[in-house]
Amino acid sequence: MVTEPLRREARLAADLATGPGIAATVGIRVGDEAPRHAAARAASRLVERIADAGHATIVVSWGRTLAATASMVRPRTTVDVVVADAVGHAGGERMTPAVDVTRTLAAALGASVVHIPSPAFTDDGPSYDALVASAPVRRALGIARTADATLVSIGVAGPSSLLLEEGLVDAETNADLLEAGAVGEILGRWYDAAGREVDAPGYAAVGLSLADLRASRRVIGVAGGAEKAPAILAALAGGIVRELVIDDGLAQALLAAAPIP
Repeated sequence: MVTEPLRREARLAADLATGPGIAATVGIRVGDEAPRHAAARAASRLVERIADAGHATIVVSWGRTLAATASMVRPRTTVDVVVADAVGHAGGERMTPAVDVTRTLAAALGASVVHIPSPAFTDDGPSYDALVASAPVRRALGIARTADATLVSIGVAGPSSLLLEEGLVDAETNADLLEAGAVGEILGRWYDAAGREVDAPGYAAVGLSLADLRASRRVIGVAGGAEKAPAILAALAGGIVRELVIDDGLAQALLAAAPIP
């Protein structure tokens, strides 16, 4: 019997999916394609499969890779699909806010859309408590917490942080986060190499928390670029995500860096 070798993306995905409950999808870069585009293409096909099954709530966060994912989803008719924000509104020249990502995705799927009527960040304290206790925000977050699939982008901590570049986090706070051991960021919440949350004094994110993600049915981290490897390994170690959609270069970096938790 002749056994056909696995395609490269399937082989990388199989090598990554060694930890309990870990699943991986790998997009292969074509020519000089940006890594995030390869990851986005693979993620768009995964979203299509989830939506085609119908009767699903799909929650999506901000970011360039997820914006590309939404734009690559092919228009289709779906049954009882809801698309919802994972985090409040924040964006910039290079960062696409969740509200734009979900709007694009909902249009492609013919789905209804639920936005979180809030900024992504507010001052920690009474103003935050009042905001998340308000009926519209509470309802949107309640829907997000019961999602069938939640797609999140994975950011890095340090000088390459997109939140820092966009001015959503100031340099002093960024330095404090690094000193406290932050290596990654998801939904405006930072975490260390073990996946434990690292507080950003004065900042409060409005959206799903890391605890919410750990309790969610299916959380899919979508990322491109080998520089994301430490942040992804930490997110896996902390149980923040259990499924990945990444490009082949990042897959190789993960396999070279450390055993998958």
